[in-house]
Amino acid sequence: MNPRNDTTVDPEISTALELDHRSLLETIESMWPQIAPLQGARLRDAVRSVPEKEWSHRPRILMAVAASHRSVGSTSRSAALPWLRSVNKLIRADPHSPLDLRAGYLVQLATTLRTLGDQVKAREHLETVRHLLEEDLSGEVGRRIDTSASFSLQLGLVRIHAGEFDEALFALSLAEGLADEHLSTAERVECHSALAWVSFQLGDFDAAERQIDLATQHSEGTELLRSTFAALAQITRFLLLVEREKTGTDLDLPLREVRIASRNSDWEATALFAEAVVKHAAGSHIEALDLLGRVTRLLVSFSGPVVLRNEAGILRAECLRRLGDSDQARRVLDGLAAGQHHAPCPPRLLALGLFTLGDPQGALDALRDCLELGDLHSSRTMSQIYAVAAAAHADLGDTVGSAISFDRALLVAATNEVTWPFRGLPDEVLARLLAGAAGRTQPASVAALIERMHVSPPPAAHPLADPLSERELVIVRHLTTGATLSQIGAELFISVNTVKSHVRSIYRKLSATNRREAIARAAQLGLSGD
Repeated sequence: MNPRNDTTVDPEISTALELDHRSLLETIESMWPQIAPLQGARLRDAVRSVPEKEWSHRPRILMAVAASHRSVGSTSRSAALPWLRSVNKLIRADPHSPLDLRAGYLVQLATTLRTLGDQVKAREHLETVRHLLEEDLSGEVGRRIDTSASFSLQLGLVRIHAGEFDEALFALSLAEGLADEHLSTAERVECHSALAWVSFQLGDFDAAERQIDLATQHSEGTELLRSTFAALAQITRFLLLVEREKTGTDLDLPLREVRIASRNSDWEATALFAEAVVKHAAGSHIEALDLLGRVTRLLVSFSGPVVLRNEAGILRAECLRRLGDSDQARRVLDGLAAGQHHAPCPPRLLALGLFTLGDPQGALDALRDCLELGDLHSSRTMSQIYAVAAAAHADLGDTVGSAISFDRALLVAATNEVTWPFRGLPDEVLARLLAGAAGRTQPASVAALIERMHVSPPPAAHPLADPLSERELVIVRHLTTGATLSQIGAELFISVNTVKSHVRSIYRKLSATNRREAIARAAQLGLSGD
């Protein structure tokens, strides 16, 4: 029996923890990778039932106790550190410590530091493990491969935090290939959860769902799905429901599972970000901003590059734009860089903002890198990029470019079963693009998506119940020029906050949610002329 991949956990563990002292310690030394994540509290109690002098000099026992503090139900991420320091002392005192012990200790230390947010030190320790595995050929082959599998898993998780999705996919795929014989049940759940998250980030929703199913299968008979080992699977499952707009699904239950699995882990900020996505999608932008503030505070303790900072910044900018503060949204986006494969992708929201402000060429310029990246761009956001490009081409009179871009947007969106990428376009623009696409030959999945997104033509203009004031009429005419709020304020000798107040009033009176809609509505009413 390989102690790392035994799936009939409870009966054997229960028996193992009730043996005589000598047999108990020997069993824990050999089976701790399987026992510690599932029954951490019982393992610690079993060790404490033995006189300390019998185990305090045994590094594998100390490492087992350290690992038990990351078990199902654990509430402290740092409790492992004192035990790992004791392991390190024993290793230093014995120059003949075997490779799997020295490397295994560093993997456990890196794991603990990762969960505490110290990604820089975690990566440094994992690089040391890589060197040991490459240079030191001593020790049993089976134990070496066990360590290699755990090393690859932890390296993949650190790379996810950094947004290095290609490198994470490579490391996690290696771990997955070794999983059946060389990873414990908990590690296999963690590996499939991580692969689900990477697949989601890169836009391969089908692969993400397959990995979630595998994580679920491996967790059967345990509480692993409600632990940090499955946090990324739970978050991915939740966001797939949101992105695919499963309106008939009650999101409260999956959200509760996300919170339980991510609590007191390094994925807690990611879980809060997912919750902010839901609030934003529901139009509760202020609540989303509040959640994003909590994300920012949690990430303060993280060292090194953390991709979630960029993702949170992009969502913050979109919330501000929806609330009418385009200037602040632009400032937020200007401080963000596109990630690997543009996951995340600030340029798409910058382009959408420029288009709604009446600058189609500026929108295309903002999308240049995304469009050049093409198929290497994360397909999760590529449909929105093509949609904005289609709208911009149409505004510039390029009907062929518009048709090609919009058909590509529809195909990507139909593959992932999403409609949100089109939500930011003004209704009248989307209606024209959809009408044009419906007149062209489309795959069945795209035709169904067009039918699902059918947008009625804008109603005939009616006089405003609450007419615009003279000052508001002047500001509307400035809005049509593409001027920023600061420029309008300088031109009219009023503060930018006063301009914002007038713009909010204009949007309310014109039933608009952005500048472009306000300009279109004003034009219908004949209010935007000189």
